[in-house]
Amino acid sequence: SQHDEFEVSDMLRRFGWIVPAYTMPADAQHVTVLRVVIREDFSRTLAERLVLDITKVLHQLAALSANISVVTSSEEKVKNGIVLKKTALDTQREITDAWKKLVMARKTKIC
Repeated sequence: SQHDEFEVSDMLRRFGWIVPAYTMPADAQHVTVLRVVIREDFSRTLAERLVLDITKVLHQLAALSANISVVTSSEEKVKNGIVLKKTALDTQREITDAWKKLVMARKTKIC
């Protein structure tokens, strides 16, 4: 996938959901999870709203990827008279890395 759990978590906050993303301990650090805590008064209506909001977030992320690839194809660099183009994958990696750094910086600060 082009997007990670940290992006999903961040975008769900816009809908009022607090769904933190976590990386696993050192032996399983490559695994990232989203944690949803269900209270006793969690209703079916809230569950349906959560699912709809997750679906909206995934569609927004997919649309964001499509917009990024269009912008990337129009970006060009000139070096020594040679035109270099960034691939969509390179741009997506840069954006994902920037988001990860932002999220990790927020997680490491003491409130």
